[in-house]
Amino acid sequence: MLLLNNGDVAKVLDMPLCLSALDGIFHEMAIGDAVGMGRIDVYVPSKETAAPYYRWAVMTGGSKKDGYVCARMLSDMVDWPREYGRVRENKWAGQPGTFCGLLFLFSAKDALPVAMIKDGFLQHLRVGGGAGLGVKYLSRQDSHIVGMIGSGGMARTYLDAFCQVRRITKVKVWSPNTENARTYAFEMAERHEIEVEVAETAREAVRGVDIVSCCTSTNEPVFFNEWLEPGMHVTNLTSSEIEPSLPGVVDVALRVGEATPRLEALPPEAGYFRAGFLGYVAGQPEERAGVPRLHLPPQIIRMPTLVDLISGKERGRTNEKQTGFFLNVGAIGAQFEGVAAAVYNKARQQGLGTEIPTEWFLQDIRD
Repeated sequence: MLLLNNGDVAKVLDMPLCLSALDGIFHEMAIGDAVGMGRIDVYVPSKETAAPYYRWAVMTGGSKKDGYVCARMLSDMVDWPREYGRVRENKWAGQPGTFCGLLFLFSAKDALPVAMIKDGFLQHLRVGGGAGLGVKYLSRQDSHIVGMIGSGGMARTYLDAFCQVRRITKVKVWSPNTENARTYAFEMAERHEIEVEVAETAREAVRGVDIVSCCTSTNEPVFFNEWLEPGMHVTNLTSSEIEPSLPGVVDVALRVGEATPRLEALPPEAGYFRAGFLGYVAGQPEERAGVPRLHLPPQIIRMPTLVDLISGKERGRTNEKQTGFFLNVGAIGAQFEGVAAAVYNKARQQGLGTEIPTEWFLQDIRD
């Protein structure tokens, strides 16, 4: 079994490979040869004053072509402070600034575990790559200007992906932290050799642009329907960054895929939380009330998917004046399988990573 850290992953994974792997897995899903299980979270009250809840999450996907199944697991302490006038989510493991996210890759040929991969670097490229596919399939071919709300790590990989699928020439960025926005502008201008300016407001950042990208950690909308302009394409990071009615306002609206299982009747301890993920919450009623719920309307839950577009069940943009929205949430397990498989195969070819005995994970007692 191969252990791969973020440094190993960074040596083999770039945005072109990520986009190719993601596009491949969605085309495979369109013919029924790949599948994914949506994300499910478990919340347990914590005695840690800086984080009222512990959260564990899992999502899984498998590919007939690759011959692998991948399970991603997250372990987080979480809290939801109000910063810069908005509620946002903070998370950490061990201590603020460190995180625990792991990918487990299994062979569909003999059921053996073949790799355990730290997910940080891969996750950033995967999410950006998903948004990039939305731009590839839904934005105007002549889209050149990006309005970026947010200036963190995901804002960087989103722009990386956009530059792979469209000829981006200018970015307007806004963040509640102006210094972070300035740093982003300097780095992205140098990386992509394009013009990047810092906007004074979120509204100004999206005025007159072709592609709007919301990359924040807020639990509240940062883009509003009245800001929509003819021909504009909008994408996001979580379901909470846009107004729930946006899919019904634009001409074409798609989501990556199913984000999480949808239950007809939820038990008392269950609900839909950040990004609309299904979560099971332990604790007393007053403790459960502390986990922010997300009430998604049917028009978001029932949005057609990227697989529907690829398979021909849904139509995309038909003229240059149409507006579009791509909800970059869903099909997470399948996406991780596609990218993790590409990373594992390339890392194995290059002799990267640390081998540990596969026997450590096997037993002679039937389970």
